[in-house]
Amino acid sequence: MNPSTEFEFRVDEKYENEKGIFTVMSIERDEMVIRWANGEEVQTSMEFQGRIQKRRQWEKTLQEEKAAAAKPAPRKTKPSKSSKQAPPAS
Repeated sequence: MNPSTEFEFRVDEKYENEKGIFTVMSIERDEMVIRWANGEEVQTSMEFQGRIQKRRQWEKTLQEEKAAAAKPAPRKTKPSKSSKQAPPAS
């Protein structure tokens, strides 16, 4: 794995960037060829695509944290009047 990338791409695996889901067709040194579903292929650097993947993961984590923070805290339920025990009869 390239130490500057910190993201490992594999041939025949699918990933996603702003243009959509792509498949890694080949990897040679620091470059790779990727193909989208529409057949478009480009040669790109692993470092560049790695930065995109890390940013997308960061954005996803941030959205999940915001969603979790927006959820209201669980409400404590008060016991209903019918669940209270009646005082002992004298």
